[in-house]
Amino acid sequence: MGDSLPRGGAPRKGKIVNLRIQFLDDSVHAFQVPVKALGMALWEAVIRHLQLVESDYFDLQYGDKSGLKSWLDNEKPILKQLPSPDSPLEFCVKFYTPDPGLLDEYTRYLFSLQIKKDLATGSMQCSENTAALVASYIAQAEIGDFIVEEYIDHTYLKSLNAFVPHQTEELLKKLMEYHRQHIGESPAEAESSLLDTARKVDTYGVKLCPAKDHENVSLHLSIAHVGILVFQLHTKINTFSWAKVRKLSFKRKRFLIKLHPESYPVKDKGASVSSPTFKDKGYYKDTVEFFFESRDECKIFWKKCIEHHAFFRCHTIKKTPRNKTRLVSRGSSFRYSGRTQKQLMTYVRETCVKSPAFERSVSGRISCSRSASVTPKISAKAGLHNSTTDTHNSTASSGSHILSPGLDDPTTPSRTETAEVHSVDSSLSGSRSLPSPKLDRSREGTPGAEVDLPDDDGVASPESRVDRIDERDAPPPYPGVGPVQQHPHALRHTDRKLSAPVLGSRDTAPTMPNENRLSRCDEVENIPEVVQEEPFTDDIVSHPPQFQRSATSPYIEHDLESPPPPPPPLDPEELALSPPSLRSTPNRQQDPDSSQSIDGHGPRSNVSVLSSSRTEDSEDDPKRKIKRHPADRAYYIAKELLMTERTYRKDLEVITVWFHNAVSMEGAVPEPTENLFSALEPIYQFHSKFLMDIDQRISMWEGKSNAHLNGDYQRIGDVLMNNLPKALTVFYKNYLDKQEGILTELEHAVKKQKSFEKMYKEFESQKVCYLPLNTFILKPAQRILHYKLLLERLTKHYSKDHQDYADCNAALSKVNALVTEYKERMRTQENLQKLMEIQRDLVGLDTLVHVDRIFIREGCLQKFSRKGYQQRMFFLFSDLLVYTSRTTTHLLQFKVHGQLPLRGMIVEESDHAKMAVANSFAIYGGNKCILVAASSQEEKDKWIEDLNEAIIQAKNRNDDKLKYSSLKSSTSSSENVEGEGQSVEVNGSPPEKQIQHRANTTMHVCWHRNTSVSMRDHDKAVKNQLSGYLLRKFKNSNGWQKLWVVFTNFCLFFYKTYQDDFPLASLPLLGYAVNTPEEEDSIHKDHVFKLQFKNHVYFFRAESEYTFERWMEVINHATNSSRRVRLFSRMDSNQLS
Repeated sequence: MGDSLPRGGAPRKGKIVNLRIQFLDDSVHAFQVPVKALGMALWEAVIRHLQLVESDYFDLQYGDKSGLKSWLDNEKPILKQLPSPDSPLEFCVKFYTPDPGLLDEYTRYLFSLQIKKDLATGSMQCSENTAALVASYIAQAEIGDFIVEEYIDHTYLKSLNAFVPHQTEELLKKLMEYHRQHIGESPAEAESSLLDTARKVDTYGVKLCPAKDHENVSLHLSIAHVGILVFQLHTKINTFSWAKVRKLSFKRKRFLIKLHPESYPVKDKGASVSSPTFKDKGYYKDTVEFFFESRDECKIFWKKCIEHHAFFRCHTIKKTPRNKTRLVSRGSSFRYSGRTQKQLMTYVRETCVKSPAFERSVSGRISCSRSASVTPKISAKAGLHNSTTDTHNSTASSGSHILSPGLDDPTTPSRTETAEVHSVDSSLSGSRSLPSPKLDRSREGTPGAEVDLPDDDGVASPESRVDRIDERDAPPPYPGVGPVQQHPHALRHTDRKLSAPVLGSRDTAPTMPNENRLSRCDEVENIPEVVQEEPFTDDIVSHPPQFQRSATSPYIEHDLESPPPPPPPLDPEELALSPPSLRSTPNRQQDPDSSQSIDGHGPRSNVSVLSSSRTEDSEDDPKRKIKRHPADRAYYIAKELLMTERTYRKDLEVITVWFHNAVSMEGAVPEPTENLFSALEPIYQFHSKFLMDIDQRISMWEGKSNAHLNGDYQRIGDVLMNNLPKALTVFYKNYLDKQEGILTELEHAVKKQKSFEKMYKEFESQKVCYLPLNTFILKPAQRILHYKLLLERLTKHYSKDHQDYADCNAALSKVNALVTEYKERMRTQENLQKLMEIQRDLVGLDTLVHVDRIFIREGCLQKFSRKGYQQRMFFLFSDLLVYTSRTTTHLLQFKVHGQLPLRGMIVEESDHAKMAVANSFAIYGGNKCILVAASSQEEKDKWIEDLNEAIIQAKNRNDDKLKYSSLKSSTSSSENVEGEGQSVEVNGSPPEKQIQHRANTTMHVCWHRNTSVSMRDHDKAVKNQLSGYLLRKFKNSNGWQKLWVVFTNFCLFFYKTYQDDFPLASLPLLGYAVNTPEEEDSIHKDHVFKLQFKNHVYFFRAESEYTFERWMEVINHATNSSRRVRLFSRMDSNQLS
């Protein structure tokens, strides 16, 4: 840092002075500038030091001798403005944009630092709850996720700087509760949420300036993007919109706001504002007058008004020369000299400007600093002079500015609300009158008191043209300027201990303003790109890519629509139920990040930091290691067997290892679980050995061992025949005979035994249990169907004289025999499990599970009510139709509003009805009639077809076989909800930890995606499960990332490797469209498929033609059922199954 000049000492000619600037992260840097340098020279050095693109939102601020804060004038000598060379300057936000989501990530980071400072200094006044929420986002960005084991109480927050003045224990407790809800948010996303919350506060960006009206009433004035704000006791009582202000001027201590004549209606004498005599045209007051303590204070406020109006309201600014020194001053010649928001957004959008990489400042868990001790040295420029006068020493005691007509700029953020300007009669209580006397509209005779300027002499009209970009758009290099050190600003996600899921992280590629919105995404789909690099050598064939290390940060696509607001994520506790011996197993993933789930407002990304390889494809790397696989299609079918077998064994471990240990820790093992473990343990032991045999055979097939030279190892049928027959006839038949009893006994134990219920719920909330627990109980039966499909493909591929055909065909016969024997039983058990899944999420109907009740369809419809059409979740069963709404609790449940019996029900299309809308139809049942509307014609057809079919079936059913359920409260303690606005904890367990098993279930995804699925779709999904390695790429990212991907239950689950115990991310596919990339996607690779939902686009690359076709096939079968891309009939749906 350069030495400062002696206070008050006049610098010699040509001398360099050190100026200290404090940045938003509280770091201080010294800049060496010539004594006669203009403010622009220093400002451009600061911009280059920060590598700041959207610089016009910021400026340098200093305090004068009387303590008034002023912005450094770029067109005046620096030392002529500062009280002394030692006076520190502050880098601050100057223009608080109403939509921070449109800003670049680095700009948002700086904005968030400013909000943090505003909150800490008390300039942003808000309620305690809002302050706690804003502070919780600050804590999330600084220290990361809330850790239950470490943060016992709120005292951990005391290690951070105070968030608000006079911080209380109660506020810290609220802050801790909010912080607990932000688990899973990256620093970038926490900052976006912080800004989105702060912008809604009345005092967002408000810097209060004390003033008085003509009646000597103490007020505060401030400036915002909408206009001039009037506050009384920190409460906003009036807004003078820029659209209604004609002219701003100051005369010594008086600040004058002249309004357009049509701005206010005129009233008859004695009439109130709401009186019928209040006329529609004319004006009430032409000029409103306020008084400041001093002329300097008044002039500073006036200058800020001019700058805000020009920045937010105008398209372009016409450059006008400053007044030269003359004998008689005509008033202040100050005009805004920077770019307008319109110009800035256009510049960023049309110029290939790279967003700077950066590191966030020091926090409680990060030991790094953005700041580097850089002292840019600025040499004197030719032509620097000090002919302009100082603001505070100017002879002009007045100034005026005519504002151009209001511009309805289409680029102005839509959230900008132009508040209607009332006369200053309005006040907080209504009893305080703040009228200003109507001033004489004629000019005063005092020279320079007020100067009328032509409309285009200050702020340009919309038709104005700019012949060149302002010099600040591209600051030229200064001679003698030392090279600004390039900081290693790359955003390292792994710097944060217990790093949160990386959401909203961005690459350093050029960005456009309209792509920068980091709205918290409503999809369970934002998977981070690579953070740490590893060599990639597996599983890519055909056209193997070259891979080179990339240090770029992830690039996330964001939905430009307005998705449902996202939920607070889950608590990522470690698997506390598992014993230490299991938690430390070699295969155990030590990353503490959990697989988060969707919550009450929208699907949410289940993401964590993925430390897998991200690769750049290169066409000419001679060091590329090419891996060759056998070209035989049978090899890829056998490899699919291996990949899915790995996933199947992991699913078995959820029950036989993890759940078994959880139950054992409780002491006595309940009888239902004992039956489950005794029946499933032999299957798990068998498949552990079976997997080793398959893995060994595939390795030989690939030529990884010399055994392939014998030529007898390019087959798989013998391995299947040596293992499957005994397992099918002994282990599987025994398990399938007990499976239904195990399901019902477990459900009964959960309802009747409180301790078991608590343990069961807590285990389902763990990361390893990524699906509802009873779903894993059905996995053995589903695996038999997979064997059947794989063997059918092999036998179809082989000729009858192939050496592997006989074994494969024999194994297929064994599997077919078991499937035929248990087919109906499997279907019944799938239906039973689905009823149990729905039952647990319904409030108000506790007798849903019945052996004779059949699930048919679930999904969203709009139901007409007194408030209009409201979103409702409908469940169609074989005997009744139930409609529900989502509760506002944290339990992700649905409250039953009504149910209609199918006996006697009539469905009528009602497009002609009075209240009908598109795709509506009426349902008559019992003594009720409800009018509903589907999201599309296809959805309407599906519901009507299923309803009519179910009504016909219900007519033929025996009345005594199934009793019609009545609405009543749930008796299970875990399902009890004491009101829609309250959340109930189960046995002391936080609600957030009870909902992970519901995260990706179809009923919740249907609610958010506004679609539906049927039991036919579930049957197809059971047959279409797949797993394996894929390369994943975001739309705007450069490299491909290798992930282990599992597709089950209409959802993709992402892992780093197949050895991981739990998924790091998930992506429900209901509503997604799958196809191949188009030409504009610029994907020049083979075997790539594209997933798209609205603006969410992902590319996945398979290793071969066969695996590509298989992924397309299984995803198509899952998404065609709910996707509303094309209309297909029930006949087509049946053919697909």
